[in-house]
Amino acid sequence: MTKQLALDIPPQRPRPATMLRVDEGALVQFATREGAYRWELMRARMPDRFTTVAVRTPGDLVDVACDDRAHAQWLAALLHSWGVPKASLTVRTTTPAPAAG
Repeated sequence: MTKQLALDIPPQRPRPATMLRVDEGALVQFATREGAYRWELMRARMPDRFTTVAVRTPGDLVDVACDDRAHAQWLAALLHSWGVPKASLTVRTTTPAPAAG
């Protein structure tokens, strides 16, 4: 018999407790050129922190995993300083699932 490697699926990463939801459509329209460039660098350098929630034109709705609420608020303030409207940035906190057992 042969060993089947197709079922070697990596486990799904746990959902972070705190996220910043970013409307990339607003980012594309209102951010400064440097802000949009830095956003693209962030997406390229830390792809494991980004989860696409909805695919839209001109930009996706994205959740950015943050370490804690202060980190999410700092990131929101940074994006706002780049020209992104506050209305398109939402700090979201999820409650962890109860432990099985």
